[in-house]
Amino acid sequence: MMFLKHLPTVQEPRLYMALERTYLGYFKLLFVSIGTGLVSERLAVLFVALHYAKLGHFFHGLFNLLTWPAIVLIFVVGFNFMLDLKHIEKGPPVAAKEIIDPRIYMAAERTFLAWVRTGIGLIAFGFVIEKFDFFLEQLSIMLHTKLVMGEGFSGMGIVFILLGVTNLVIGGINFIRTVKKVDEGTYHIHKFLYGLYGVILLGITVALAVMIIRVSL
Repeated sequence: MMFLKHLPTVQEPRLYMALERTYLGYFKLLFVSIGTGLVSERLAVLFVALHYAKLGHFFHGLFNLLTWPAIVLIFVVGFNFMLDLKHIEKGPPVAAKEIIDPRIYMAAERTFLAWVRTGIGLIAFGFVIEKFDFFLEQLSIMLHTKLVMGEGFSGMGIVFILLGVTNLVIGGINFIRTVKKVDEGTYHIHKFLYGLYGVILLGITVALAVMIIRVSL
């Protein structure tokens, strides 16, 4: 959308929902990047303990490459989402007959499934991170060596799981409210839900940044 602002726009429900799905994809990609970076740092710790210093340095560099740019981009993408919403709101509203349309319900379903896919993906990544920590703990016992993980590693997987659950809850509420409004022949964006999700994203992103800083020290 940010590249198409020269085109005419209209306050059409499917356009809003398509915007939701697009930005959910962006957020999912960025958090997967952060999660991959966190796993890379754990691999760096593992290879350093196994005296593979070069691999350790490689994965530590990958950790920095994947995490910090993604954290910055989360704020950039969130800001652009607000700009795109304002751009759509500049267009004229559509007629009521265009809202009571089977395609609107299908678009609502696709949007809900996008929330669900994002939530499940983040929850799965959270479990991967937590299981990897458990694997490293058991490996340190087997090798009779201490893998220095740092305090910041604790709880990172839980953060991803909580964000995933948040996606499922907000996506479900968003779907129910959308269908209810369409049944009434009206549609408007759910700014409160967007704002709530934005605050949660901001809090989780800041929490992850603090944890990553503690790991890097």
